[in-house]
Amino acid sequence: MKKIFMFVNVDWFFVSHRLPIANAARQYNFDMSVFADLTMQDIDNSSYQFDLNKSPLERQKKISPKIFLEFLRAFCLIKRREPDLIHAVTIKPIIFLGIISRITSTPFIAAFSGLGPVFKEDKYYQRIILKLIVLLLKFIFKNNNSIAICQTDHDQKELIRHGIIKSQKISLIPGSGVDTNMFSPSKKREDLGRFILMSSRILLDKGVNEYCSAAKIVNANLNEKINFFLTGPIDLSSPTSITQTELDIITSQNGVKYLGNRNDMPELLASAEIFVLPTYYPEGIPKVLIEASSCCTPIITTNHPGCRDIIINEESGILVPTKDSNELASAILRLLKNKKAQLEYGRRGRKQVKDFFEESKIIKAHFKIYEKLSSIKSSV
Repeated sequence: MKKIFMFVNVDWFFVSHRLPIANAARQYNFDMSVFADLTMQDIDNSSYQFDLNKSPLERQKKISPKIFLEFLRAFCLIKRREPDLIHAVTIKPIIFLGIISRITSTPFIAAFSGLGPVFKEDKYYQRIILKLIVLLLKFIFKNNNSIAICQTDHDQKELIRHGIIKSQKISLIPGSGVDTNMFSPSKKREDLGRFILMSSRILLDKGVNEYCSAAKIVNANLNEKINFFLTGPIDLSSPTSITQTELDIITSQNGVKYLGNRNDMPELLASAEIFVLPTYYPEGIPKVLIEASSCCTPIITTNHPGCRDIIINEESGILVPTKDSNELASAILRLLKNKKAQLEYGRRGRKQVKDFFEESKIIKAHFKIYEKLSSIKSSV
């Protein structure tokens, strides 16, 4: 069996976004090894159809001299075990393993799950960092046996605009897919009552402040109070993180209940009256939007790359401007008062997921690329 090494920044992101692909490897006659920063204490890998290993790369906010040691460890790993293909997900694994793949002539896939904060150009130091990143990516993609996977047309155009890669070396795969049997309207629970839900990493640019402010506005304009719930992990490794103390203040001031990081998302998403994601983070395609749509839950999200690739405005959900709590609140109030629109948006959203984001289709698209690139090394 041909060997694939998949490098992902952290284990919980791998489990939520790439696990089905890795589990399908043996079915497609590939030997998959996954490398990630291991942070989950209760992870159960006994049923996995692949090897899960601690990555030589650590997920951290700041650059430190340790990165040279990390690079050396990753290089030695690739030289020693000689995979037929490297698949790197998120920017740090892409940079490190991309350089190593170029040096070792190993076929390489760079999966951009959104371009992330490194592609911001708001401040002078961000522009300097971006120029360095662009130079490194150009070096990586001079390898003839390398391709990029993008989730959105926006990200594809950005890579081309910066001269990083040619269009024929980019595959467009819309997100990570969703299991429509697991995320289904049949999971709805009536005992949870009426509530509106936001779920994401707890970051400023995911729109946590805007959601909480909108919740206060909505409940001030309703005759009866509706619950606003927030779920997701606090991610202190991100530059735009929100601490638990800060979150407690934001939620208590605006009447929002933080439920923590949950493992019953199919039930919560199916039971929510409306799902809200007011993000302005440099997204790929937010998987939680696909999951909510798969549950027939109507969505309100931002007119932002990634989000607008899932939602057709006023057909399968509502798109609102970024960083605008008043517009968000107005959209929530309007949808709360229109049960017919809720049902219609939910129905159309699930159909769209089945047509374009079904997990099995996403898996097949990945293994088609794996087979093509891994055969190149075999033939050399």
